[in-house]
Amino acid sequence: MNKILFIILAIIQISITSQDFNGFALYNSQNQNTAYLIDKDGSIAKTWNCNVACNYTVLLKENGNIVRGGKYASNQLNGAAIGGVVQEIDPSGNVVWEFIYSNSNHCSHHDICLVGDNVMLIAWEVKTVSELTQAGYNGATTSKWPTHFVEIAQNGSGGQIVWEWHIWDHLIQDHDSSKDNFGVISNHPELIDINMISATGGGPPGMNSGDWFHINGIDYNADLDQIAFSSRHASEVYIIDHSTTTSEAATHSGGNSGKGGDILYRWGNPSNYGLSGNQIIPNAVHDIRWIEDDGRPYGGYLQIFNNKGINNTQSTVDVFLAPLDSTNGNNYFRTSGQAFGPASYDSRYVCQYSAPGQSAA
Repeated sequence: MNKILFIILAIIQISITSQDFNGFALYNSQNQNTAYLIDKDGSIAKTWNCNVACNYTVLLKENGNIVRGGKYASNQLNGAAIGGVVQEIDPSGNVVWEFIYSNSNHCSHHDICLVGDNVMLIAWEVKTVSELTQAGYNGATTSKWPTHFVEIAQNGSGGQIVWEWHIWDHLIQDHDSSKDNFGVISNHPELIDINMISATGGGPPGMNSGDWFHINGIDYNADLDQIAFSSRHASEVYIIDHSTTTSEAATHSGGNSGKGGDILYRWGNPSNYGLSGNQIIPNAVHDIRWIEDDGRPYGGYLQIFNNKGINNTQSTVDVFLAPLDSTNGNNYFRTSGQAFGPASYDSRYVCQYSAPGQSAA
């Protein structure tokens, strides 16, 4: 299924070096080798013919190069929007550098984002039945692939990992007091309940898939030095601190927030952390991102593609303002015992068409 592009404001700004090109959009159909820069009338302004098919996302850098996730030919894992390789490609179509992140234990998938000149990948890592059971997972019969992020910096014609974050380091469970991560879930919204995904989750096949968290979108905010990401099966979005070292990111302290790699903020489905509140994301969600704070409407707000935002059927694009505490390490306000706010979205666009799966705004 191709990634569906919805242009909400009719104008997308793409910056090449020092010039702004209003009314252009960059896209690459999934599993296809050609990236296109098109104007608002759909006319092709430029193409890049690449040596691997795109798995999900293509981005334009200020130097005029594109960065795209690719579908590596020798992947050993398999799942939705599987990648395995990331490339930077110059305007002439030459590969400047590439990095393969794929073997029997891990593989990149879905979205990418830029962190300065570096590239952040979403990836799976394989955990065995015994590892899952020890972590407090209820009913493990096959391996699962929890999410982690790896930040890649160019190193000559290749790349190197310069930062990592693993969801595996930030789990909680109330299933078995004899296993790791046991605690009261509602007391720890900064942690992820390893058992929170239901049999169907936010989309097929939910708990029955290796990719049972199904993280599909990621974005970086340089002003906050934070990362936002979205989970289809959890029907929820999250923010973590990027100012940590990799070592701090595996703990519960450090970084600007003082909370290490713990969840700073989450929104869309409070029942995931044992609290009551509006479930604004009733099913799948994609494409979490901060709206650039450059004078456009809702600058600094977060935006999501809410696949079934109205009555669990109609797609919407929702915009909301996370309650940032800028005086306290860019943490987020929350009243004890209550869900993270806001209680609803600040703005909603009802899409002309609905998308049950991969989508963006």
